[in-house]
Amino acid sequence: MTTNELNNQAANICDLTELKEMMGGKNNLILGMIDTFLGQIREELLSINGAIEKINYPVIKNFAHTMKSTVSIMGIVILRPILQEMENLAAHTEGIEKIKELNHELNLGCKKAIEEMESERQNYI
Repeated sequence: MTTNELNNQAANICDLTELKEMMGGKNNLILGMIDTFLGQIREELLSINGAIEKINYPVIKNFAHTMKSTVSIMGIVILRPILQEMENLAAHTEGIEKIKELNHELNLGCKKAIEEMESERQNYI
C-alpha cells in the first residue's frame, strides 16, 4: 500500500469484528482494549521512529515484530505487510532508505488508526 492509497482510503482501516467476538461484545472489555492499543501504538511508534533515526536494526526489527501483534488485534491488516517488510529488512541489516519509506507509510496508517480508535471508543463508554 502506498502513501497515496493510505491517504485516499475513505473506509476505516481498523476492523474490530474479531475483537468484538473475542470480547463477547462486552463494551468494558472492548474499551479497555482500545485504550491499551492507543497507549501502546503511540509508544511503539516513538520507539521505532527513534530506532530508525539511529539506524538501530535490532530495535527496528523487534518493534516491527511487536507492532504486527498490536495492529492485528485492532484488525489493521493494511499495516501488517509494511511491518513485515520492515522486520525482514532490519533482520538482514540492510535497506535503511526503504525502511524509512515504509516507516512513513506506517506513521500515516497509525495516525489514521489512532484517529479512528479515538472516535470509536466513544461508542463503548
